[in-house]
Amino acid sequence: MDLFNVIELPQAVSTQTVLTEQDGRQPLDEFTVIYTSNQTGGRGQGSNVWESEKGKNISFSLLLRPQFIAPSDQYILTQMASLGVYSSLVKYVPQGVKIKWPNDVYVGQKKICGMLIQNKIIGNELSAVYIGIGLNVNQMEFTLAPNPTSLKLLTGRTFDLKTVLNEVLDNILFRYNQIKTMPHESIKQEYLSHLLFKDEWREYLYKGKRIKAKIVSVNGFGHVVFEQLNGTAGTCELKQWQFIF
Repeated sequence: MDLFNVIELPQAVSTQTVLTEQDGRQPLDEFTVIYTSNQTGGRGQGSNVWESEKGKNISFSLLLRPQFIAPSDQYILTQMASLGVYSSLVKYVPQGVKIKWPNDVYVGQKKICGMLIQNKIIGNELSAVYIGIGLNVNQMEFTLAPNPTSLKLLTGRTFDLKTVLNEVLDNILFRYNQIKTMPHESIKQEYLSHLLFKDEWREYLYKGKRIKAKIVSVNGFGHVVFEQLNGTAGTCELKQWQFIF
């Protein structure tokens, strides 16, 4: 944890907004973390918001500067961050933890972690990556989220938020060091091995139409690779694909 500069805020509308705006005004050091246990307007993919009860969960955004990664390989960072959270959760919930494409983390069919990753590319360099994570820890009741869960709901235990934060950061750092030294294909294969519904026939919404398909892989651009019952294969971006629970 000594590597991280954790800036704790008593409240924030969005840690991701705070981090990106501060870094835009004056470049911050790598491993700067904006953290709060009271996020009032967390951001998800697109227009999605993240529900979090005051003092019950952790919300943070982490700055990385992975110039060693080509912009064309940037999806490895999504896999890295997802595996970091996955590794943190299986310590407490040994069964059922999965990564829902592209980067949310589920236990069974319930969402425990949301993630928003934004990449800043200047020229041919990946100059900054902002990883925003919301993790449900001690919250017991939800009003907005359609299929949420938390560590406390799953285990019956109350967790120290700072301990969980430190564990998640340490696991992300471990994975970050892995992508510096290991073949990216090995990281990808581990990510795929934990992917929710991989190789299972399920119903999805694809471009607004209900189809029966199975997720086969994820390509280098981060697009899901799928196969339909009639043998037709395809790829799609996040906005074109919707899970049905």
